[in-house]
Amino acid sequence: MRKPTTLRKSLTVAVMMAVGSFYSLVGPSALAQNAKAAGELSVTGSVMINGTQAISGATVFSDSKIKTSRNSAATINLGKLGRVQLGPDTEMTLQFVAGNIGGNLTSGRAVVNAPAGVTINVVTSDGVATADGKQAVTLMIDVTCGNTRVAATRSAAKVTSGSKVEVVAAGSEVAVGQAAAPRCARLSTATQTGGLSTGALAALIIGGVGGAVGGIVAATQSDETTPSSIVVSGFRP
Repeated sequence: MRKPTTLRKSLTVAVMMAVGSFYSLVGPSALAQNAKAAGELSVTGSVMINGTQAISGATVFSDSKIKTSRNSAATINLGKLGRVQLGPDTEMTLQFVAGNIGGNLTSGRAVVNAPAGVTINVVTSDGVATADGKQAVTLMIDVTCGNTRVAATRSAAKVTSGSKVEVVAAGSEVAVGQAAAPRCARLSTATQTGGLSTGALAALIIGGVGGAVGGIVAATQSDETTPSSIVVSGFRP
């Protein structure tokens, strides 16, 4: 049997190095794809993800566009990141990565619940609602009346609109932009005790369509958060 020549040995080593380099480049990318953050959807009524009708149990990935119809609602459970709840007639491109929940809210209202260690950044046509993640927080961002109204519970947040920064103290609301509908019903905050199931949450959000109504929208609870809620009520901007 002939021994491999020096040239053949060199070629073999070169091929092995090339293959190793290829997998060192492709491997992490493939791993990142497999480990891509995802959420689980729960729907009431008609909800679309990226233009396709969605059902409860569907997987939601970052950069998904979620749209709810009239008398519909959606909840996206993001595990340790928290939870996002969308009311009727709402459209939001949801974005989330390790340590952050955010996205672009173009219509309707969203309630974002995050434990300590998770920041929030939600963009609207009027500005950006943010929470720094130092404490657990629940943010309600509402654009149903043409302007942006942000309410916070459990800890403070802020709204940046142009060069102006508004602090949203826990239990308070801040509005930025110009309201288009003077008699439009909006969400306001109030601290309550206890919590509700996702089904009860969806029913209360749906019940808030069309005017001043009473009820409790429960904030998500996790091992790192404490019970709190958002009250559905009617007010004039």
